[in-house]
Amino acid sequence: MNHSALERPNTNNYFQFYGLEEVFGIDQKVLKTHYLEKSKQYHPDYFGDDPQAQNIAVATSSFNNIAYKTLSSDIRRAQYLVELKLSGNEDGHTLPQTFLMEMMDLNEAVDDVEDAGKPALLASIGALKEAVLNEIRTAADEADWHETRIAVLKWKYLERLEARLA
Repeated sequence: MNHSALERPNTNNYFQFYGLEEVFGIDQKVLKTHYLEKSKQYHPDYFGDDPQAQNIAVATSSFNNIAYKTLSSDIRRAQYLVELKLSGNEDGHTLPQTFLMEMMDLNEAVDDVEDAGKPALLASIGALKEAVLNEIRTAADEADWHETRIAVLKWKYLERLEARLA
């Protein structure tokens, strides 16, 4: 492998970095193959004799790790796609009233739970998270980024509740 004159790759978009289409349903095996190829191509140890190339390799290697971590997780990938597809000031930040009421009840349950009741409450939150994950997958597969955003917000809310019980 010729490592002289290492060029800085495009690191503006995780999908473009790997040559993947900007869709939710990506092939995880293909993603991992691209990740491993980039890991080898930009491994900083290959560039010890060229400080400029080594700096590019370190930055690209770090980007590669973050990109892979993001795209290999359904939740992170959905959130990333929402960020790519929607501008930050678009409508869609409001959660449904029924969800908010349910979360208010769960918050109260978390506040009042005794140690013995934690497993049941965690199981209940886990079931809600599974339902929300299905909402995320469905909305993202359909490229409905507003609904995906709402579902990701629900997921984050449930994760915060879950963390309070830990």
